[in-house]
Amino acid sequence: MAGLSPQAGSAQDFSFSGFATLALGKTSGACTEGALAGQYNLGCTRYIADWGHAGVYRDSWSAKQETRAGLQGTLTFSPELSATAQITARTLKDQHLNLEWLYMSYKLSPSTTLQVGRKRLPLYYYSDFQDIGYAYNTVRPSPDVYGWEVVNYNGASLSHNSSYGDLTVRSELLLGSENSRDNPYTKLVYDEAKDVRWSGIGGFTVEASYDWFTGRLSYIRSKLRQTDRATGSVDVDSGGKHQTFIGLALNADVGSWIVRTEFGRSDREAVGYKARYYLATAGYRWGDFTLTAGSSNYLETAYPDAGYVPVKLRSHLLALRYELHKGGALKLQIDRVRDQGTPAYVGNSRLLSASYDLVF
Repeated sequence: MAGLSPQAGSAQDFSFSGFATLALGKTSGACTEGALAGQYNLGCTRYIADWGHAGVYRDSWSAKQETRAGLQGTLTFSPELSATAQITARTLKDQHLNLEWLYMSYKLSPSTTLQVGRKRLPLYYYSDFQDIGYAYNTVRPSPDVYGWEVVNYNGASLSHNSSYGDLTVRSELLLGSENSRDNPYTKLVYDEAKDVRWSGIGGFTVEASYDWFTGRLSYIRSKLRQTDRATGSVDVDSGGKHQTFIGLALNADVGSWIVRTEFGRSDREAVGYKARYYLATAGYRWGDFTLTAGSSNYLETAYPDAGYVPVKLRSHLLALRYELHKGGALKLQIDRVRDQGTPAYVGNSRLLSASYDLVF
């Protein structure tokens, strides 16, 4: 798990690591009626901090939206073969315990690895360690970019690492599918429970690092099917058409400066939906402090019908991180969101949030 330091277990062939985040926040601003489902449209203002798990802050202090903890263990059978599992607990309703990872790894060669099982879907730069708040300097990756119905997939991946002088390149191919029952993401929109299936998932990622620069390109495609959980009726079916997700991250670490950028585009051809999104942050480290400022944008450029409420969000953030101790950090962040949709989807808001992130 990126960002964690494994600890030895009772034998050399077993290691474990863990992480935890305690986060709380509160929104403020002028009251606006939003288009979210009833339970999330309460309160004067609202802020979607985690689309994939339906974590929504409102205008009263709460710590349930993003508070989480996880444990990961790896059992090594031989230099070539190992098994990895990760369990994550959340304070959100109906998401108290989730199996995020469960896969076998086999090294076909020193530079090529085959993994089979359950993994994170690598849609974004932070996907593999998105739950590990200690791994980044803001309270959360910008939700204008991060978040779809599916977070994980069940299948296989083949990764390869190579070096060309000071340039290192990691590439990965993946295949799989995911069934998400009582899907949290759809609860943001529907009062009724929905099941979501992404079938025929396929794609690749390529990440290259050279000195202070890291670039990452990703392409993921799948078919989509959404059904009403109570009746079994099909709400959305992509048929033979695919939805596609393209992402590009361009990052730099130069001296005390930290720059993170990510750009993406999604196309759900079967339902007439397209969107583009980006985030850009710049941070400066001095001593135990890191100050980060940034902006992000999510813009739906095509949507199914005249009755659909498009999502058009533009956000700005200012975050301060303090290294409290080894493996532990405190963060304070202010977000401002402008909802440019007509009618509003979530409405304008400001969010004040704080977190304590820990790895062990």
